[in-house]
Amino acid sequence: MTPPLLFFSTGYFIYIGSAIDTAVHDHHAIQIAISIDDEIEVISSGSVIKNRSVIISSDEPHECRTGEQTFLLINIDPESKIGNGLKKIYLTGQRIAVLPEAIVKELLKDIIPMLSDDESAEPIFNRTLQFLHELSRTTGNDSMDERIIRLLEILKQKWDEPLKIEDLSALIFLSPGRLIHLFTEQVGIPIRKYMLWAKLLMAVQHLTEGNNMTDAALEAGFSDAPHFNRTFKRMFGQTPSLLLKNSQIIQAYIK
Repeated sequence: MTPPLLFFSTGYFIYIGSAIDTAVHDHHAIQIAISIDDEIEVISSGSVIKNRSVIISSDEPHECRTGEQTFLLINIDPESKIGNGLKKIYLTGQRIAVLPEAIVKELLKDIIPMLSDDESAEPIFNRTLQFLHELSRTTGNDSMDERIIRLLEILKQKWDEPLKIEDLSALIFLSPGRLIHLFTEQVGIPIRKYMLWAKLLMAVQHLTEGNNMTDAALEAGFSDAPHFNRTFKRMFGQTPSLLLKNSQIIQAYIK
């Protein structure tokens, strides 16, 4: 298999690599774990689920046991369009569920051959995103309002001061309320959450370029390295240094 892969984008991250067993932990992101080799074991609230693929609700204390298997891990923001779709379909009345076998088999059938392709890892990212849309019964936006496109470009720029919704809405001539609604509808994640993810992604990019933790955090707009570490761990359940240490190919998509 290729070296571990790690993809970041606004609203989710995707990791494919050797599994790392974890102690009991929780995180704000919804988590999907799919074993490429064999069953994985998830322990939560005294119960044990053994299956090839599971979905775990946000803020649910759990422990994963995967041995040395290769697995696909996807963390999704629970406030995103995909996250809301997953909650409605799989996590109503339960905190951990097994995913449909057929759709998981189709995903693995497509991505396993891609893992030995040295040319580009992007097809894996795109196929996994397609899987998330199918699983959550959502669709991507083929056409986007020009004002939102302009706003996304603005948000990618480096700003010396924190941006406020009122300032952003004035830049594209919308009321704050209309901006909040339109952004969530078009982008699939609330604007404040998007801005947080964009900061996390920017910090990750700086780290992959060789910057130290403090410089990466400050460049991305965090007050300091501990602030970045706390925010990252709260969302994903582990520190950025641990995750990046175990990943040799990293791609960040701010879009």
